[in-house]
Formats: sequence, structure tokens, C-alpha cells
Amino acid sequence: MRIDFAEIQQKVRIYHSVSRFEAAEKMLLSAIDEHGSMANLHNLLGVTFHKQSKFADAIVQFTKALKINQNFVEAGLNLSATFCDLGRYDDAKSVFSEILATTPLNKKQPDLVLGRLANQHAECGHLYAQSNLPHEAINEYKRALALYERMPDVKIALGQLYFTTAQYDRALYEFQDAIRMFPDEAEAHLWLGVCLWKMERRDHAVSSWETSRNLDASNTLPVTYLKFSQLSPT
Repeated sequence: MRIDFAEIQQKVRIYHSVSRFEAAEKMLLSAIDEHGSMANLHNLLGVTFHKQSKFADAIVQFTKALKINQNFVEAGLNLSATFCDLGRYDDAKSVFSEILATTPLNKKQPDLVLGRLANQHAECGHLYAQSNLPHEAINEYKRALALYERMPDVKIALGQLYFTTAQYDRALYEFQDAIRMFPDEAEAHLWLGVCLWKMERRDHAVSSWETSRNLDASNTLPVTYLKFSQLSPT
């Protein structure tokens, strides 16, 4: 009997939409028992487990799917994302690198997984920063941005750490680069002004604070800095 995978996939989606995960599991296990191991079925079962946070079971199913079809991009991305959810981002990067090496991908899927990988490094960086380990935090932020650079909060956090460790040129670069990519990011303009002021480029600092104030009227810090600049000797 030929399996109608499209029909099974549609039923699984319906079960997922109403959180009937056990019903989806039962149907997929029955299909595997009747038709044998098929990459698509194992991948769907992995997704079903993942939605229930049964990550170990999901990994088993995605791995089975890849053993059957090593070029199964969706299963590889799902496996990589699951490793991300467990904080195993070295494993996630390894799987993702293999996918990139063997398969041409469209933009949307890699960006999704790379974003999740980058967030893992960013979260680790935040923990290091909170633990007063700035150099370790800097390394994690750099890893995050190397994977996915369009994270203005991470670029600003990296710039702040460079600033607090007296690496002013590097801090300046991060703030300027954040503004290049996100010109309306008020926090980047604010910190650029702080850095410029420290580097005694005061006219430029004032201009940055004015821009920050205009972009975010709810933030009182730019106003405070501007008042400070008027009181400071030139």
C-alpha cells in the first residue's frame, strides 16, 4: 500500500494546531510501523516531540531522518534548532555547518537557525557580563555577532564592554556600526555620544545626544547629558 504522505502531514498539522500531540504521535508511529522508516515520518515525529519539549526524543527522530536521507535540509535544521533549545550550540553549529557544506539553502531557513545560535552566545555573554567577567562576555558577544550581526542590542552591549574596559576605539566602531545598520536606534546614538565625549570629541558627542533625544523622547538620559555638556568647561 502506497503511503499518502501529504494526507498524513495535513493531519499532523491539524493535531498540532489543537495541541493533540499524543494523537499525532500515535498516527505517525502507526505509519512508521506499517510502512517502515521514512525520513519524512521521522522528521514529523521529531517536530511533534519538540512541540512538547521532549527534546531528547525529538533529537532521536531528527537523527533517524538524517540517517535515511543525509540531504534532508528540514530535518537538519530542526535538529540544529533543538540543540539550540538545549544550549548545546556547539552541536548545533556542527550540524548546521554540515548542512551548509552539502546543500544550497535559501536565506530564510539559515537566518532562523543562525539567529537562535547567536542568541545562545548573547545570553552567555549577558551572564558573563553580570558576573563581572567582561573579557569572557566580549568573546561571547563577538561569537554571537559573527553568526548573526543584525542584533543592535548585542552590538551596543559589546560596545559598552569595550568602553568600560577602556577600549574606546573598538567601542566607537561598534556604536557607529550599530547606527549604520539601525540608524533609528536611540541607544546607539546615546552611547556613541558618551564614547565621543570621553575621546574629547565634544561637538560630535552633543550631536549624537541630540539625535538620541529626538529619536526617543521618553529617555531622559540624553537630556541629562546635554545639560551636563553645557555646564562642562570646553
